[in-house]
Amino acid sequence: MRRIAHYDYWSDKVRRSVLADAKADLLLFGNAERALVELTHRLARGDAIAAIRDLRGSAFIVPRSWKPAADWSEVDSAVIDTPGAVHPHPDPYAMAPTPPAQAAQKEHVSQPIQLHGRAEQLMERRVERQRQRTQTAVRLPAYEQVRDDPVLYAHASRTFHLESNPGNARCLVQAHGDRDVWLNPPPLPLSTAEMDGVYGLPYARAPHPSYGEAKIPAWEMIRFSVNIMRGCFGGCTFCSITEHEGRIIQSRSEASILHEIEAIRDKTPGFTGVVSDLGGPTANMYRMACKDPQIESACRRLSCVYPVICENLGTDHAPLISLYRKTRSLPGIKKILIGSGLRYDLVVRSPEYVRELVTHHVGGYLKIAPEHIAEGPLSKMMKPGIGAYDRFKAMFDQYSREAGKEQYLIPYFIAAHPGTTDADMLELAIWLKRNDFRLGQVQTFLPTPLALATAMYHTGKNPLRKVGAASESVDVVRAGRQRRLHKAFLRYHDPENWPLLREALQRMGRADLIGNGKRHLVPQWQPGGTGGASKPWLGTRPQPATSLAKPKKTTNLKRRKI
Repeated sequence: MRRIAHYDYWSDKVRRSVLADAKADLLLFGNAERALVELTHRLARGDAIAAIRDLRGSAFIVPRSWKPAADWSEVDSAVIDTPGAVHPHPDPYAMAPTPPAQAAQKEHVSQPIQLHGRAEQLMERRVERQRQRTQTAVRLPAYEQVRDDPVLYAHASRTFHLESNPGNARCLVQAHGDRDVWLNPPPLPLSTAEMDGVYGLPYARAPHPSYGEAKIPAWEMIRFSVNIMRGCFGGCTFCSITEHEGRIIQSRSEASILHEIEAIRDKTPGFTGVVSDLGGPTANMYRMACKDPQIESACRRLSCVYPVICENLGTDHAPLISLYRKTRSLPGIKKILIGSGLRYDLVVRSPEYVRELVTHHVGGYLKIAPEHIAEGPLSKMMKPGIGAYDRFKAMFDQYSREAGKEQYLIPYFIAAHPGTTDADMLELAIWLKRNDFRLGQVQTFLPTPLALATAMYHTGKNPLRKVGAASESVDVVRAGRQRRLHKAFLRYHDPENWPLLREALQRMGRADLIGNGKRHLVPQWQPGGTGGASKPWLGTRPQPATSLAKPKKTTNLKRRKI
């Protein structure tokens, strides 16, 4: 995650590539199984590690004068995606070609027209474009530039993500002083057979003996779970899964998954017959892929499902339904639970999958992540609107009733995400109370290296579009008090948060939400021993609330602590 210059939240500054600090010969990124095997074989043959510069999914640091071969070319990232004027310029989005590009264009025009069929011409052009891309490096703004200029940082982040498709990604180069950090294209996705080979190795399925009898929470969570796929095409800006595993889904075969479940049943101490999860980065992207491999290899979209689901994306849940049925029919298996988060905008396309899931694979509660309900933050997260959640919830409730089960959704929300205002959080708090949700645990946005939302947090710019000095600004919550306020809105029911919320509601002109009625968000009185007060709130006299409309009666809106 730190392979190029990146913003570090803990030090609140842009740091160099880890290669500049670690002084390593080679860095492998991603899951890296194929690269690691090839590297070890080449080292065993006697190749010098300093000469291994062509591994996909690898990065290295070299003198500025180095380049792979004489026929390689370099293009400035500003030509590909103009970042806007750092110095005065008549058009911050001008895409005027560089002189070499003009020369190449003239040379192409002067050549005689080849009378080939259209299919042959298209194939020749595709092959030539691919050859050019594989021998071209994109130069990002130098570390010193992105450190000092937020516009160039956001531009570099955008360029990095646009060059993330293994089918068309080019090498990336970024200067660090008198040296260059080179990033080779991302690794090619593993085939199903390769995935089976990786997961079929004789793992111990136990913590390292050095931990002794120590209790490891992360191990307790995954010890009886099975990973069925890797990768995610959702492109959520706050998540780093796509930077690590890629957007192309890599799935295991049914036989491999069934074999692992049998191994857990037969060899893992403490197993009681319940598999805690059958999933991965998401629960329901198993075997989903682009319908056309050529389109997939040429695509530069950051998400296959935002702002709408791509028409070229296959969303068939039949393979996953088949897998669920086979796993729960294994002898000795009492229950297969789904613990990974669902992509509900995909789920609503398959009522049969929802019925299968709700009837057999929910243990009372199911995790789901709307993240927010307001368009402002959702557009910066690249998440679907709350309407998709409402449609899924209606299906979930219907099939739970039909199965004779009382089951609930556990919604996850993020506070203080870039693009979120105080008004957005108030809207979410009202929605939570209207639907009688009382969240026990909430997540405050934390910037992680390379994520697009981190670029928004650091620069205040939106890298989902072309970035310029005058381009869209993003609301960023930095101050500790405002971050606490956004979290407090999610836990509006906690008396410890009431003083902060009363103050904010008064400032926002929403004192009408302070009172002791069911339609108020927070009460006037503060319980003794909480929030630093035990007396009535003495603010402006509250007006009758108008925003907390009485919810419609449903069979499933009981008050519950989540």
